[in-house]
Amino acid sequence: MELSICIPVYNQDVTSLVHELHRQASRSSCVFEILLMDDGSTSFLEENGALDALEGVRYVRLPQNVGRSAIRNKLADEARYEYLIFMDCDVLPLDDSFLERYIRVEGHDVVMGGYHYGGQPTSDKHILRWKYGKEREERSAEERSVRPNDSFSTFNFMIRKALFERVRFDESLRGYGHEDTLFGLSLKREGISVTHIDNALSHLNYDASDVFLQKSLNAVANLQVICQRLGYAEDLAESIRILRCFKRIDRFGLPTLFAKIYPLVRPLCEKKLLGKHPSLFIFDLYRLIYLCVCSRN
Repeated sequence: MELSICIPVYNQDVTSLVHELHRQASRSSCVFEILLMDDGSTSFLEENGALDALEGVRYVRLPQNVGRSAIRNKLADEARYEYLIFMDCDVLPLDDSFLERYIRVEGHDVVMGGYHYGGQPTSDKHILRWKYGKEREERSAEERSVRPNDSFSTFNFMIRKALFERVRFDESLRGYGHEDTLFGLSLKREGISVTHIDNALSHLNYDASDVFLQKSLNAVANLQVICQRLGYAEDLAESIRILRCFKRIDRFGLPTLFAKIYPLVRPLCEKKLLGKHPSLFIFDLYRLIYLCVCSRN
């Protein structure tokens, strides 16, 4: 097997991650490279740049940030080998068989490994991100396989390079959110079903609650762009709960009302979500109301 491990890097020390992947790859039977592409970072440049000295590791530094979609397309363009493994930079394998599990499923077009979230963070400022990840993202392969393309994520997956060259990430989406949703939908339209395995990476860093909340609202705005400009509304409604809810309330003309009350409910919702005991029900409701605002703009 020929394998390119592709890691977009942004202000994260990836030394431990790269050394562990390099150790696992070196003892395997595959031909490999670890390709690091720094997306305009300002931190850990010396530490990450030194990894270029490892055999089979390439470090490419971009002068400015190009965004989540473009950086992954550039990584695929630079990659040399038949299979690509993509992962976020703030992760670590749970054990020393991470790469071996992907090697065992050689022959599949797209394979997702999954998420792992550890115990509750010590700081209350990170509870919302951890709770969302633990309850919504950390799912077994069996659970994800029920609707295999709906739960697609860039966090941890393997894909044939030839297939990636046909699908790619849509670079017209700027900012944060749903570029992976759109990618999964594009795979579905190509007739490609995602294979799911239990091969999680551990998520190391949790955004502060206020940062994660703002990213989530940006993702809602991106979702509206995908629906209106790119014509994916019907397909997305099948896989994204917030859109299904929006379609239901839209039948009764409620989005206009929800958009009007947004300034009133915003401080109440944010107070609850940024506190010690955030509610995912309120998180969903808040995003739904914000989608109503976006739909009216």
